[in-house]
Amino acid sequence: MKTSIFTVLIFGVFIIMFATAFLFFFEIIFRLGRQLMAKSNALEDEIVQRQEAQSQTETSLWEKELLLKEIHHRVKNNMQIVSSLLRLQARRLGDARIIEIINDSRSRIGAIALVHKALYSPDSLASVSLHDYIKELTNQLFDFYAVEQERIKLITDVESISLNIETATPCGLIINELVTNSFKYAFPDERQGEISVILKQNSQADGYLLQVADNGVGLPEDLDIRNSDSLGLQLVVNLAEHQLQGELEITSNNGTTFSITFQETGYVQRI
Repeated sequence: MKTSIFTVLIFGVFIIMFATAFLFFFEIIFRLGRQLMAKSNALEDEIVQRQEAQSQTETSLWEKELLLKEIHHRVKNNMQIVSSLLRLQARRLGDARIIEIINDSRSRIGAIALVHKALYSPDSLASVSLHDYIKELTNQLFDFYAVEQERIKLITDVESISLNIETATPCGLIINELVTNSFKYAFPDERQGEISVILKQNSQADGYLLQVADNGVGLPEDLDIRNSDSLGLQLVVNLAEHQLQGELEITSNNGTTFSITFQETGYVQRI
């Protein structure tokens, strides 16, 4: 009888201890569940906030891209308006030399306008594809100066290179000046010839090589290009050696070759 009571007591104690332990672990699990639920809710709130922030960032980026495209578009249009005004002014003049100067200025404006046209294209707002740009620029020059491509042949060898506006603009102006000079002076008396434009990565460095050449009559032997009265040649020297920080080499053998080695220039902080 005593053994049975003792056994019941032991069993009762065991049941109480088991129930206590069960309640204790249940309380721990319940607390952990509430903590996990709280963390899960906080994580969901953070995800929602990040999604909203990302959406706002994407919207802001889209608005800025749209604004930049609009700026480049308006700059290009304004340059075309200036060019048209100069053309109208030239019609009122009777001095052939002044008309030539005005037309050269219009050509330079056109070269810069093409850079801004390229920058509001869907591809990139930060860089200009020189392959496409040079092709369009040279075709524009042939049309502008009414040069027959059957008489003067254009050869281009341009690698798939993209450069920022700080570098692309002086490159375009240099090409504009040199091709224009070849049109005017390299092939007198309706001679036939070739003009070549080459742009490629420089194999000896991490920069680039720009080369504009023709097989025309060549430069005068006594011409000092760095002390020339020609505005176009002065521009070429200044753009190549100062703005691009490059090296300019000129050879005159069966024509004239301008070779410029340079590196992509960084953005100059102006504000």
